[in-house]
Amino acid sequence: MVKAILIDIEGTVSPISFVKEVLFPYSKERIEKFIKENINSPEIKKILDQVREIEGKDLTIDEVIQTLKKWIDEDKKIAPLKDIQGFIWKEGFEKGQLKAPLYEDAYKKIKEWKQKGYRLYIYSSGSVQAQKLFFSHTQYGDLTGYFDGYFDTKIGNKKEKQSYIKIADEIGLKPEEILFLSDNPDEIKAAVEAGMKVYRLVRPADAEYIKDFPYPQVKDFYGVEA
Repeated sequence: MVKAILIDIEGTVSPISFVKEVLFPYSKERIEKFIKENINSPEIKKILDQVREIEGKDLTIDEVIQTLKKWIDEDKKIAPLKDIQGFIWKEGFEKGQLKAPLYEDAYKKIKEWKQKGYRLYIYSSGSVQAQKLFFSHTQYGDLTGYFDGYFDTKIGNKKEKQSYIKIADEIGLKPEEILFLSDNPDEIKAAVEAGMKVYRLVRPADAEYIKDFPYPQVKDFYGVEA
């Protein structure tokens, strides 16, 4: 019996284009100014040191900034990049320059599932901070009250079975009591290997049906049975 629903963001509750065409360019355009204005912040210093550690070099500030910009272009799922983007997006959302677009069916079903007593969680490659920002500034208002918790890649890679086992442990449920929703077939397979129930979202603008895919594929949340 399903007791909790674990939900991806990009291509699942929101168009991938919002991240690629709005959020990424927004962070890239502002990253240099943001870092230089906040260079003495312990949180920013920690991020800069993490970049140097990953690159294995004692990079200058400008070299760190160029590395981060390159990672944005390459869509790297790296914690220090996601963290710095989270800070930049926070400014944008709070200033009203950014608003998160949600698919209407996702909004309605999330609301319905919460009313029915399901525990709802988010698992995205974006930082937990960015996830909370996203859901607190949607066209439907602040939806953070619907969610019981958030997970990012600090718990593990989204394409690895062990990540889903860790999430189940964290929320205190068996994997088979959790339903995972994502557009990514590799993530779906990893969740199945961990023992979770799954649905793959196939949004017309974001994904295509995979022939002979052994797990359920639906075009929107209305096709999901919890």
